[in-house]
Amino acid sequence: AIQAQFAPGSTCKPIGALAGLETGTIDDHETFRCPGGANFFGRYFRCWQKKGHGTVDLHHGIVQSCDVFFYNLGNQLGIDQIAAYAEMAGIGKKTGIDLPGEAEGLMPSSKWKLRTQRQKWYAGETISVAIGQGAVTTTPLQLASAIGGIVSGGMWFKPHLVKSAAALEPRRSELKAESVASIVSGMYGVVNEGGTGAAARIEGVEFSGKTGSAQRISNE
Repeated sequence: AIQAQFAPGSTCKPIGALAGLETGTIDDHETFRCPGGANFFGRYFRCWQKKGHGTVDLHHGIVQSCDVFFYNLGNQLGIDQIAAYAEMAGIGKKTGIDLPGEAEGLMPSSKWKLRTQRQKWYAGETISVAIGQGAVTTTPLQLASAIGGIVSGGMWFKPHLVKSAAALEPRRSELKAESVASIVSGMYGVVNEGGTGAAARIEGVEFSGKTGSAQRISNE
């Protein structure tokens, strides 16, 4: 939970949604057409749904986990706006849990690439990061903490095992109530509106969620 570092895949799409809503890049009514994939910078990026999702708004983009919606959103945002909101949520940073050996994960940005590889960031790299692939990695606990803080309205409590640590004040960020509501509504739909997590639905128990998978090698 604190040392494994994985590509988060589509589980990080709510973070991209937050960046889009908070910056005004999109609103709830913005739509993108998903025919099963899209071309960006001379390369074709597939959606997981080969036949496509049709015309998709933010809510259904989260519910159906439409890659093409988030490819387009990521392309409009750019890597550094995505990174700013991901880092605000805690991606690429230790949660501070009271256990030794916690891993940090990684949230790439143009500054990170210049510092570590002495190369500029290419816009085409943003497309993969927008669906939680490329260079981005998180620990399971870090991802849970990041999403939990967003849906709590911008309050990130430090995870803990020692009881006295529970009294610590959360780290806070000002988030628009309507942005949070849109993301919670989408994640509710994932489980309860026939979304990608419908199999997790439990009668009589209301909860939200987000599915995700990430490939370690290319389709080829």
